[in-house]
Amino acid sequence: AFLRALVEYTSDAREKRRLQELCSKQGASDYNSFIRDPNICLLDLLHAFPTCRPPLNLLIEHLPKLQARSYSASSSNLFQLGKLQFVFNVVEFPSSPSQLVSRKGVCTGWLAELVEPMLQQHRNSIHTKEGKSSTIKVSIFARPINTFHLPSDPSVPFMMVGPGTGVSPFIGFLQHRQKLQEEHMDWKFGETWLFFGCRHQDRDYLFRDELRSFVENGTLTHLKVCFSRDPPAAAEKNPTKYVQDNIRLCAKEVARVLLKERGCFYVCGNAKHMAKDVNDTLVDILSTDAGVDKLEAMKILATLRQEKRYLQDVWT
Repeated sequence: AFLRALVEYTSDAREKRRLQELCSKQGASDYNSFIRDPNICLLDLLHAFPTCRPPLNLLIEHLPKLQARSYSASSSNLFQLGKLQFVFNVVEFPSSPSQLVSRKGVCTGWLAELVEPMLQQHRNSIHTKEGKSSTIKVSIFARPINTFHLPSDPSVPFMMVGPGTGVSPFIGFLQHRQKLQEEHMDWKFGETWLFFGCRHQDRDYLFRDELRSFVENGTLTHLKVCFSRDPPAAAEKNPTKYVQDNIRLCAKEVARVLLKERGCFYVCGNAKHMAKDVNDTLVDILSTDAGVDKLEAMKILATLRQEKRYLQDVWT
């Protein structure tokens, strides 16, 4: 419908005819190949059809309203009263024959532009030993999640899987747990596991210092990390690339925490590949440990979901 509306504001006859073809029933295959599948944007269209000059009111009428973006908080209000922290990756779309304009994700690109002056000030203050804070206001609202949170019983052990920015909510979990341990030294606390992965150890190991600190002070019992694009160290007997590889290496402990100690298992990150691979790995582990076939292991995992002990915060 949008392409059909653009036809009226295109002056070149060949361009007008091509737009008409793309929005016709006969041009459905071309529409999928050149418009839908490459995810081209309005700017790509205007570059491809230079004589198309739509008025602003037409764009406002046809273009969809921007949707809210959800981010998991990576901080605890108990640990940092009145402060909220979250992490984002800048999504980038390089130019290609179908996408004539390189661009960034709408929200992440905007956020990156907002924080760049602050980052620059921080870099300057490191050299000049002085920094001047600037305030930028961003409209946000809270969307509570009723299930993805720490176990109400602190003695319950739990495992967390968060590669890349998926580690975000678990930093909040660990901050919260650290504060509870400091304030309630007589409580019994269950063991905690974190499986973290990224591409390069020296480039995108998020929260490296914080995670090491959590291990040192006993908040985090086990930290398992892997780096998919770095060559394995010569001394490594079982090199791992992805979080599911480390989960397999800890299969006995995973089965113990989930089945014998009735612990919780949290997964945060990309739903398309990582979450599915982790799910399949858990099925294999449960199948082996319980001595049942994969179908029965899938039923066990479904039960863990129902009991809110296998919890996911994933995105596509």
